[in-house]
Amino acid sequence: MDILQETLSALESENSVILATIISTTGSTPASAFSKMLVKENGRTWVGTVGGGCLEGDVLEAAQQLYGLNKAEVLTFHLNEDDMMNGLICGGSLDVLIEPITRDSLPMLQEMKSLRDEGEDAVVATFLESSGGISLKKVLPCSGELDLLKGRWQEVLRQSKHLIVERSTDDLAGEIRKAHQRNETRRVKMPDGELILEPMTGQPDAIIFGGGHVSKSISRAAAMVGFRVTVVDDRKEYANPQRFPEVSRTLAVEFSDAFNRLTVKPSTFIVIVTRGHRSDEEILERALNTPARYIGMIGSKRKVLTTYEHLVERGVQVKQLERIHSPMGIELGAVTAEEIGISVVAQLIQVRRGGSVPLQHKSEGMKNLLESLKPRQARSSR
Repeated sequence: MDILQETLSALESENSVILATIISTTGSTPASAFSKMLVKENGRTWVGTVGGGCLEGDVLEAAQQLYGLNKAEVLTFHLNEDDMMNGLICGGSLDVLIEPITRDSLPMLQEMKSLRDEGEDAVVATFLESSGGISLKKVLPCSGELDLLKGRWQEVLRQSKHLIVERSTDDLAGEIRKAHQRNETRRVKMPDGELILEPMTGQPDAIIFGGGHVSKSISRAAAMVGFRVTVVDDRKEYANPQRFPEVSRTLAVEFSDAFNRLTVKPSTFIVIVTRGHRSDEEILERALNTPARYIGMIGSKRKVLTTYEHLVERGVQVKQLERIHSPMGIELGAVTAEEIGISVVAQLIQVRRGGSVPLQHKSEGMKNLLESLKPRQARSSR
């Protein structure tokens, strides 16, 4: 559910809507931080969720009461045995920000969507006054150094007439940076309210090399869970919008030229599923020279061993091989192209949500394989 797009669409016909966002959680809760529910049509309909059950009913009731008041509030829920009786098997607590979003917010929402769709991270700064009013709502892109972020924050302060800041610009810029780097909402208490800093993660790129039947399944699943997908193949009949209608881009070029046409960022996911071992090796070697967050290659353990041997012979360091997810995907016993696609995208999600070390490299077999390649690396470097 794309709540941001749903909000933009709702404001085409409505003057205001109510957005509920989980801004913090402790313990076991029915929904995670950043979960959102959009209430529209004067409270008659809603999309998204903040956990279901009686909790969501309370949030909906509060949202309906706030309609037309132009005020916001933060509700705190402590889940206990009574909540278990109502279907919420939890024991934690959570805070939910319930705020009005009006047509005046359209430029900001469009900026958020543009940044997100371009893969750029940002922090949304909201100043909630003690009276319930919102005197500040700004999007702060997080690209660049801390000094650039300080400059952006200073500009926000100059534009804000009512925000009284007792902390230094350095302190507040540091809080913004923490929200981004830790991917957590930061709440900064002020004498007349609080500053809520919510991170917004840009839509990550997934570049799929190969346009075969497995690629089609990976592409569909990756697009469905929020990746901006590019498919690359050296055959036009396998890399075109008709074959991959869900992707952002198709590129029909020789694999050797592909990286000259692509931008690979630290948030990029690279998936290698071409029709031949030679092209897989070529792409894998080029991918290892990029800052990509994820590099995965499909294939059997025998193929992985052969590929690694060839790369080491060409001077690739064994340490670099530890970045690769291969055999690729979560172990599900997948057989069909559709099952393999789910397995691979499950691993993409796992890494996107905080995983970093390829799981197969935690096994003794893979560790032994990498260790066995070190003597070859030493010989090839002589």
